[in-house]
Amino acid sequence: MFADLRERYRRRIPDTRKFLAAAPNDPRRAVYNLLPLLATPNARDRMAQAIAFFRPKTRPFHPSARASGLNETLRRDGVAFDLPPVAPDMLAEIRHYFEQSLCHDPFRSHLGQFRYDEPPSSETNMGYFHPHQIVSAPHVLRLLNDPVVLETAELYLGCKPLLDNIGCWWSFGDRPIAKGTQRYHRDYDSVRGFKLFIYLSDVDEGAGPHVFMRGTHCDARLGTGHAQTDRTIHDLFGLANERIITGPAGTRFLADTYGFHKGELPRQGRRLLLSAQYNVNATPHMPPRPFFQTAESGFDPYINRLVLRR
Repeated sequence: MFADLRERYRRRIPDTRKFLAAAPNDPRRAVYNLLPLLATPNARDRMAQAIAFFRPKTRPFHPSARASGLNETLRRDGVAFDLPPVAPDMLAEIRHYFEQSLCHDPFRSHLGQFRYDEPPSSETNMGYFHPHQIVSAPHVLRLLNDPVVLETAELYLGCKPLLDNIGCWWSFGDRPIAKGTQRYHRDYDSVRGFKLFIYLSDVDEGAGPHVFMRGTHCDARLGTGHAQTDRTIHDLFGLANERIITGPAGTRFLADTYGFHKGELPRQGRRLLLSAQYNVNATPHMPPRPFFQTAESGFDPYINRLVLRR
């Protein structure tokens, strides 16, 4: 028994020297390195509640009926869909912006920047944009500050959320194998949080849909950050719980990505997706200091403190 426990924690406890080295340079990284220790939903919930107790709250707080419904569904299933789509005119401007912007492959930095329709290598499955490019896109920052999403986040977290881990990327079809987040995995980014996903291109079953295994956000089995095969996930959690999320451009949904999920490798075409995370604690996935200034007003300074310079 003791040998099993020793091996379990040997796999999960991060290198102490790595943790101590990270702490003075980036406190976000120090917390992030400890997250694998919170390997059960109950442990994560207790820690999240303790953190939320000290975080700011909206006073008075009167969430909408839609936000309350999204929160209930998210808590039960780990994924929720009751958000109206992005307006077509806004969607067209956002899409045009990213079609004209250069992306990159963070795993092959030697390739430099490239257009979405000219990926430089067949080894490149995805082309990513930097956070400053993403929030510079028309309407994006306002979409990420949608009041219904923020209300849902405060209900889910028990405090105001941090807008964090903003991402946008192209997924390229006709690649030989799925890589990275295209395989089933859990996210260990935050003690508690969820992601907003927005399809900026039409997504059918052949275009790289997001796939989520319902209920696994509160299931302790396979408490590991390692990618898993489809067969492992289906055998353990049941194929009936797998939700393949398709929809036209503009489709929006929420997912607690501690639950097992993946973005399918597209069989053809190009998929463009925007995402952002709403967390109880900051992750190391954003620049170390706020990086963006805008003339727009009305954005909550706490929620946007990782993004907006004062």
